[in-house]
Amino acid sequence: MYIKGPFATWVPKPMMLLLIIIFLFPLIAMNGVYTSNMTDISGALATYAEYISMANNATAIGMGVAGTIVMRVKMRFRSKEILVFCTTALAGICYLIGTTDNILVVVIGSFFIGFFKMFAFMEMMLPVMFILSPTGERGRLYSMFYPLVLGVGQLSSYVMADLIFNSSWQAPYFVMATVMLVIAALSLIFQHNQRFGFKKPLYQIDWLSLVLLSISVMCLNFGLTFMRQQGWFNSPFITGSIVISLVLLAIVIYRQKFLKRKLIKFELIVQRVNLWHAFTLLMLMGAYLASTSIFTQYTLNVLGYNNLINAKLNLWMIPGIIIAGILAFYGFKQKWNVKFYIAAGFVVFFLYTLMLYLMIQPQMNIEYLYFPMFLKGLGLGILFIGIWYYATLNLQIDDMISIIGIMIMMRSFVATAFAGAFLSWAAYQGQWQSLNDISMYLENGNFTDGISLYQPMQINATLASFKIVLGYLCWLIIPILIFVLTHHYGQLNSRRIVFLRKVVRGNTIRGYKFSN
Repeated sequence: MYIKGPFATWVPKPMMLLLIIIFLFPLIAMNGVYTSNMTDISGALATYAEYISMANNATAIGMGVAGTIVMRVKMRFRSKEILVFCTTALAGICYLIGTTDNILVVVIGSFFIGFFKMFAFMEMMLPVMFILSPTGERGRLYSMFYPLVLGVGQLSSYVMADLIFNSSWQAPYFVMATVMLVIAALSLIFQHNQRFGFKKPLYQIDWLSLVLLSISVMCLNFGLTFMRQQGWFNSPFITGSIVISLVLLAIVIYRQKFLKRKLIKFELIVQRVNLWHAFTLLMLMGAYLASTSIFTQYTLNVLGYNNLINAKLNLWMIPGIIIAGILAFYGFKQKWNVKFYIAAGFVVFFLYTLMLYLMIQPQMNIEYLYFPMFLKGLGLGILFIGIWYYATLNLQIDDMISIIGIMIMMRSFVATAFAGAFLSWAAYQGQWQSLNDISMYLENGNFTDGISLYQPMQINATLASFKIVLGYLCWLIIPILIFVLTHHYGQLNSRRIVFLRKVVRGNTIRGYKFSN
């Protein structure tokens, strides 16, 4: 009989909880590229920053690809076997990235870090899900699980930034490699040897579709990341990568129609209103999340902060994330309409963007940025919880497992990458336009030392372009709220439809109750 939980029966329950924390927190923090060392890696390896962004996206892609088969692998191997193998593999990849001078190793290694991380993470996530929500209530689970994951992620980013600041960019990889080996050793000691269920053969997995899907998304990753650097669609590499990505994705979708055991049930996205609506919301959320690049450029290039100060500033997101979880927990308990919860998340992101738009200037005290970061954390927590909750509404466990990989890639890569490519183009065009406007005034003046004006001109043009992009993002809230508030979110009131229909037709409504 399978033992509930990953540990042997002789392990005391307090120690089980401690071991779950020891295992889970490093797995949450594990990444192929840490946001606090992106500039350090590109400088140390003398390569374009786009390669580092591509590697960062590759981690999310690896997790999404693994998500399509994670439960099937769990049905084949013991929990101990999965955790020991994956953490050992993660340790090896971390050491490889920390000692390489080839950027392609970083990109490919980041993909496999996300891939193996997903299997190990799932082994710890399942018992945590049972602890947080014993009855399986998804609203209660998401309101506690996402604040935990997002909060630990921000805290780990600060720890890694401090580690890099006091040593080198390789330090996080060596530390994480050591931690993964410690987890593997603890797993050998404390985990049981029983299986989750019957032994499921691996040949039932559609490995060809898995490989084609991986190549497709990685090609899209290259195209979206290098668009600006390669001159947009003037480059054959960009158009070629996007065309290859779309063709391979079409092949995977077509292949799934004729398989008995489908890797991904793509038809669910069309058949389930909540799924395609949730995917649209994720794309809209990605527009606001992509503005993080503008904020980072502003703090690093204009205000002159370093990565450690930036990471410390991001810690102010944690209180907002916690409050988002508290609101969700209370809201789901009181049966609030999820429509207004999601709308509130977008409104908070709008306020965050509006504050940045109003506050951006050449000089600013860091204390003024605390509250915008709090709002960013609040909006991030609300939308992560609300959108994921609605996406999985009324989905059976098999359907949810089938689509979870696509949802992860959509949320953590596609949405932010598409929006990031568009915003980088808009900022680039705005900067050139601002420089052109400034130069028209300079032509009428007589300057003895024109070169001294270059840096102020560059800063002013950059700030002007940031304000242009942030201004358009502020206006985006109008169509978003129309889209959100006109959707029923699974709480359709048929009596209201009858009432509205009679009003439109001019019929009498006497004797009808507006509400149930």
